[in-house]
Amino acid sequence: MVNLNAGDALFGKRFQHFNFMGGLEKWEARLSVSLARRDFDAIVIFGSERPAHRVVRDVADYYDVPVLSLEEGYLRPGLITAEWGGNNANSPLAGNAPDELFVPEHMPEAKVFRSFGSMGTTAMFYFAVSNLFTFGRRRELFHRPMSLPKEWFCWVRNGYRRLAWQHRNFNIIQNLLEHYDRRFFLVPLQVAADSNMQEAAMGWNTMRLIEESMQSFAESAPADTRLVFKVHPLERGHQRYAPIIEELAERLGIHNRVDVIDVGSMGLLARHSAGMITINSTSGLSAIHHGRPLLVLGKAVYASPQVAICAMGVPDFAAFWQGGFVATQVVRRRFLDWIRHEALLPGDFYSRMGKRVASEAVARRIDEKLAPLWRQQSDSSVRQVEIVPRVVVAKPCVSGSTHVA
Repeated sequence: MVNLNAGDALFGKRFQHFNFMGGLEKWEARLSVSLARRDFDAIVIFGSERPAHRVVRDVADYYDVPVLSLEEGYLRPGLITAEWGGNNANSPLAGNAPDELFVPEHMPEAKVFRSFGSMGTTAMFYFAVSNLFTFGRRRELFHRPMSLPKEWFCWVRNGYRRLAWQHRNFNIIQNLLEHYDRRFFLVPLQVAADSNMQEAAMGWNTMRLIEESMQSFAESAPADTRLVFKVHPLERGHQRYAPIIEELAERLGIHNRVDVIDVGSMGLLARHSAGMITINSTSGLSAIHHGRPLLVLGKAVYASPQVAICAMGVPDFAAFWQGGFVATQVVRRRFLDWIRHEALLPGDFYSRMGKRVASEAVARRIDEKLAPLWRQQSDSSVRQVEIVPRVVVAKPCVSGSTHVA
């Protein structure tokens, strides 16, 4: 396991590891030397768009070394994403769709591991330690710079807002479900530091999405509809979009038609919505699942014209308010089964049992990919799989099976 910052070192100290201390340029050089020597058969990374990961993908591609990208599951809970080459907009599935004759051989079973609290605690300590103890050029590899006091304050504020605003949020949701069923448009807001909010966003960010969607809604949306912004729960303590949205709604004369929430089941809200607008949040898959119109502004794994309205950076909000395209149930189910079959594995990154299930599933996926290579090798030496970062260490044994520490 390669630790690129202090947060990686905190959570990776139990495994065989190497603490890399340089910046991006040195990281590229170090990785190039290792892969030129064929020190590793494969690399596993968590994500694919962070600075260190882009270097990994570029160098590994040059040396023809496979890269397995892990990420939170496209479909949750109980599933993780594990794709060779990249995920989200960099997924080999992105922009594509299954053949009409596609039938999955087997489907990963999803089990609820109840790990949201653990996820929040892990994120809080990871980012706090990374900010406090990552120094010098090494900070080039860390994608989310923030001072330790501010980071801790934001997470404490997150918990406070979760409790303080819970009653208000539930009242808003109840009103939507009882009086505006299929008459509210849902806009999930993504985490500002999300790596998908870079090139894959095609020029869009949270503030631009808020401003342009509200302007169009005021001008073109049916008078009996509402616009609902859902703040990401991990962003709740770091940003407060509600005052900005409320002020803009007041100026546009739609203050009584716009809501802001930060809790609630995305599936429930999507099912009862008139449609969803997103830059490239995985929440879009929920809209596809429930058969609701979906407008995708950027690049995403599900940005396929078979199942979504793909704006490619230039959305027609006015047309979307009047009603959007929805694929048939057969097409939608086949598409989601394809995503699940090709990109997902059972498990979870935060609960103890979930990590065990995920580790075993990832090991099997590595086995499937590398078994032919191992069979061709004449020697019986142990080969390593380098993990970058925050992912379990996998060591293919002489027999070809993979043990995960």
